[in-house]
Amino acid sequence: MQANFSANRKSGDSSFQAALEKAKKPSAAQELDEYMKKSSTERMVDMILKGMGLTREDLATKSPQEQAAIMQKVTQILKQKMEEAAAKQNSGTPAL
Repeated sequence: MQANFSANRKSGDSSFQAALEKAKKPSAAQELDEYMKKSSTERMVDMILKGMGLTREDLATKSPQEQAAIMQKVTQILKQKMEEAAAKQNSGTPAL
């Protein structure tokens, strides 16, 4: 009877492990919900960071000096995009 319990436990562990792995991954609905909770500025910052090959998590691992330099670049790009959008709006061309 003990051997039977061990065999069942091993097969149960793998399905339990698979369930844990699945639970760690956010669903598409959860990802969309998190995205929609962000402000448009936060979304743009994330997009700019992604264009630089970074995430917010990557940024958090950098030194304070590196973080400041990266955020200065992000701010510069964000300002440029806002100026471009304003110029397009003023010229009558739809902004992207």
